[in-house]
Amino acid sequence: MALETQVRAALEPGGALARYWPLYEERHAQVELARDVARTFERGGVLMAEAPTGVGKSVAYLLPAVLHAVETDERVVVATCTKSLQDQLFERDLPAVLEALGVSVPIARLKGKANYLCPRLLEMAEATGDEETEAIDALKQWAAGETFGDLDRFDAPDAEAWRRVRPRVAADPQNCSGAVCRRGRECFWARARRMAGEARITIVNHALLARAAEVEGLLPPYDVLVVDEAHRLEGVLLGQLERSVSRHRIEDLLRQTGSLRGGRRGSGLVARIRSTALPLLVSESTRERIVGDIDMLSKRADEAREDVETLFRQVAEGTGGAGGAGIPKGGSPYGTRKRFRSQHELLGRELQGLQVVLEHCDVFANVLRRSAGAVTLAEAGAPGEELAAELELVSSRWTQVRDDLLTLTEALDPDWVYWKSQSPHSKVAELRGSPVMIGGFARQQLLARARAAVLTSATLSTAGDFSWAADRLGLARGGAPECEVASYPSPFPLHEQMRAYVYDGGADEAVAVSEVVAQLARAAERNALVLFTSHERLKRARARLASLLPPGRTLLAQEVDGPAGLLVERFRKAKGAVLLGVQSLWEGVDFPGETLEMLVVAKLPFSVPDDPIVEARGERLRERGQDPFRADAVPEAVVRFRQGVGRLIRRSDDRGVLVVCDPRLANASYRKPFRASLPVEPELWRDARALAAEAARFLIERDEVAREDV
Repeated sequence: MALETQVRAALEPGGALARYWPLYEERHAQVELARDVARTFERGGVLMAEAPTGVGKSVAYLLPAVLHAVETDERVVVATCTKSLQDQLFERDLPAVLEALGVSVPIARLKGKANYLCPRLLEMAEATGDEETEAIDALKQWAAGETFGDLDRFDAPDAEAWRRVRPRVAADPQNCSGAVCRRGRECFWARARRMAGEARITIVNHALLARAAEVEGLLPPYDVLVVDEAHRLEGVLLGQLERSVSRHRIEDLLRQTGSLRGGRRGSGLVARIRSTALPLLVSESTRERIVGDIDMLSKRADEAREDVETLFRQVAEGTGGAGGAGIPKGGSPYGTRKRFRSQHELLGRELQGLQVVLEHCDVFANVLRRSAGAVTLAEAGAPGEELAAELELVSSRWTQVRDDLLTLTEALDPDWVYWKSQSPHSKVAELRGSPVMIGGFARQQLLARARAAVLTSATLSTAGDFSWAADRLGLARGGAPECEVASYPSPFPLHEQMRAYVYDGGADEAVAVSEVVAQLARAAERNALVLFTSHERLKRARARLASLLPPGRTLLAQEVDGPAGLLVERFRKAKGAVLLGVQSLWEGVDFPGETLEMLVVAKLPFSVPDDPIVEARGERLRERGQDPFRADAVPEAVVRFRQGVGRLIRRSDDRGVLVVCDPRLANASYRKPFRASLPVEPELWRDARALAAEAARFLIERDEVAREDV
């Protein structure tokens, strides 16, 4: 029986899913999406599928995935951006589909290495207080009966102590002994990879998928790929391909290698060579050479630190000689960036500092590699094998730093963009580089590895056009998608559930936003989420709202009053609360029912125009004869805007009001794709109090309708 036919039978009334879920209702959009996914699995190729909240995307692709895995020998990989969705698929949705169908196939979940507990690091973990002692003891007890070792599953007795302990016990990709580790049989990461190798369906996240596109063998070969939350895939791929070198990165290596000024001389690998390897060396000449090497490492570590400090100070200040340009003073309170197009523009004529640091990298890499060979020949048993593996690993990290420095300073690639950045809290500069566009990489290194691929999200198009998203992922030619595309309607009566308003409150964003939020809070005691594009404007609005909100109302600002995750939980439990958020709160958070009934968007979410990648991408588009603003900036902002607006209505019985405090939505020449992304036509208001009264009236009306429907 054809896969599409099997899928249709499972979803119809009286089918497998209806028998498993008593409250199951057939959803036309879900059926169509599942059938399209099944056809793609059978025919091959790529499908971009846009399905809004409520369609039931996960079941629509998991159902064909399970049936396909049962009928064929092909492996299926499902990738999500967020670990929360990854966990939901593995722990809840996929087991439910398997049970509903009455079938069994091996499944696995695989995350990045740092998500897993390292038994060796746990064994060596030392606490610095009673809370940390309690956390470590609880972790040991948990690990003794744990199968997966996924640190996200550990329920820590003290959240703050766990925040400090977790990095010290997590498997470290940069410091792993691999196959020779004395606790290798207990390695949770190795176990997870073995399970993935045996699975027919593996649930991964975008970060691991992107890493696997660069590192051969990280994931088992797969035939079918499903990417959920696909609107975020390009950003994750860019992050994976980006290269960066900072003073801190090199200093971490120096600490691991030997001593640093202010630290204990002879610490790190130097001390371990002395204690583990030297007593076992039979050859006197080899012992003398290794003693000389480690003495030199200890001495050179302090010299290298000073040279690295000098180099990155020159980078920050542009003091490398004529032509060197420093990072501009002032600028954003969240950091400054300075693009450079040549080595001369970065350091001027004075390149000696760079050459000295490159030489240090070479010396450390070579000496550590030589020491690893000597330790191996000493036949020091398991401890010696583990030390040799660590020496080889750190040697390779020095080589990687050298290679990254060369990538960022010599023979600059015209398809890359390079810049130096500096955080507002530090005078230390960082060198960074990234491909301008990753479409070719996404297509050749990721999508082409699968015979069939499905990319799905609630937001892939702008006004029904998939060209922008397809182009970003290498799936467009001549301005049109080269793959199959499909959109599915929302199952919700959105035109009844929400109202949208544009508030024109003047030029000062913080003043306008705080005024309309305060009026909304006075008119209706409902939870309100306010989304900003700038931390600075969020802080200004918070300062004003503190005195404008009615007494007793909860005001929460991301990173001001706590981390996003903690504030989200407080917000969900509150009534009449106001949550101010940026970036991470624009998407991926769920506020159903009364947990969110008022959403305020401070500004249309355009990227910062002087971002080096945005700037360089604009140059490429102009070379193609395209307008960067219309061809790239607007579609990208529309997708982000749709994600933000999507926080408001999450269920069929939700209701809410949207207020956009950006008059460009009403009068800009490019307003149409933004307005087309809204399920209702927005109304323009200039009186915050009147707007709030109208919004409150709508919410009260919907309350009455809901009571009548009960």
